[in-house]
Amino acid sequence: MKSTNNRISLYDIVMVGLMAAVVFVVTMFLSIRIPTPTGTTMIKLANAFVLLCGLLLGPVRGGLAAGIGSMFFDLMTPEYVPEAWLTFVRFFLMAWLCGVIAHWAGARAKKFSRNLTACVVAAVFSAVFYMFKGIITLMIGGSGFVPAFIGNVPKLVTSVPNTIIAVVVAMALLPALQKALSHTSFGRKPTQTAEK
Repeated sequence: MKSTNNRISLYDIVMVGLMAAVVFVVTMFLSIRIPTPTGTTMIKLANAFVLLCGLLLGPVRGGLAAGIGSMFFDLMTPEYVPEAWLTFVRFFLMAWLCGVIAHWAGARAKKFSRNLTACVVAAVFSAVFYMFKGIITLMIGGSGFVPAFIGNVPKLVTSVPNTIIAVVVAMALLPALQKALSHTSFGRKPTQTAEK
């Protein structure tokens, strides 16, 4: 019986695909691209939907949805293709971390304070990951740590509004989305089975 609950069902596949598509579309169309000396960065709404993946689907399913949606955006954008795999890792971990905290000990993302903590921790983790990725990339190319850090300051600056936007929008949308999903047989199954 237990193994049945851990299997990926058709409901899970549909929900992961749906949320991955939402993450992809929001990243593609609701973002402001900012060129910097170390590459283009973005102020975007997509991070909020990455958090919602973890909150609504739980750690693993949410992580897959967030990672796949973000990776497909990179694969459709020539500048980002070489790091698409790393984008998958970053956003999988962001949603996974949010889902683990929000669903811990059977909370099922129903506790406001737990959800807020989950969103803040996951969004800050993503910003730190992004910054270190940029620094390490420059250091592999031969730069010293200090110049690599300075070169990534513009990306750090955009991480602050991205973190705030992600947490505020995710927390604002979560109750309405949970209510909508709970009133459909389509949404009830994934919510009940989210990472036990």
